[in-house]
Amino acid sequence: MKKYINIIFISLILTLPAYSQSNHGNNVLDKVVGNFEESNGVNANFHINSETNGYVSIIKGSISIKDRMFYFVTDEMECGYDGSILWSYIRNNNEINITSPDEEEIISINPYLLLKNYSNRFKCSTKTSNESSEIVSLLPKNSDDNISFVNVTINKKLLYPSKIEITNRDKTKIVINVSNYKYINLDNSKFEFNEKQYPNIEIIDLR
Repeated sequence: MKKYINIIFISLILTLPAYSQSNHGNNVLDKVVGNFEESNGVNANFHINSETNGYVSIIKGSISIKDRMFYFVTDEMECGYDGSILWSYIRNNNEINITSPDEEEIISINPYLLLKNYSNRFKCSTKTSNESSEIVSLLPKNSDDNISFVNVTINKKLLYPSKIEITNRDKTKIVINVSNYKYINLDNSKFEFNEKQYPNIEIIDLR
């Protein structure tokens, strides 16, 4: 499960605001940050291609984010975090795992907290820019970082990250395409686990 979470949440959608907090930020990223902070939630679709040693995997799904909370769904699983409880429904196993992650775990997967820390991790600069889009290049400050570089394409008209390309030092390449990025009013119940919605499914409480 963590592989899915790390790919989606470390890389997707809201990692961008941290970049604008660095000394190399720019106006486009500042606007992305402001829009998210003023919103009551975000919905988006994602399509992720991951290539490792010639093997390509594809993950498609949708994600909702509000403050510290998130919920995403793919063909293989559903996962939600309500601010204290992390739950995941793995369809093939017909089971739901419930945990109470510590702060370190949540920082590693929660985009709201990651955005506060990314400015300490990357140097940010504009690679190319035109009327419709801007590509931001991110280089790790620490030479031991497992990420080699990240390129992020910003839709300047709608102010959201439409594409994220990540290259790791182990040569793993991840390309994330984001679509239907919308600011909406999300109720907190969207992220809470409701046992009644999952009848006849084994619940494993690991708290």
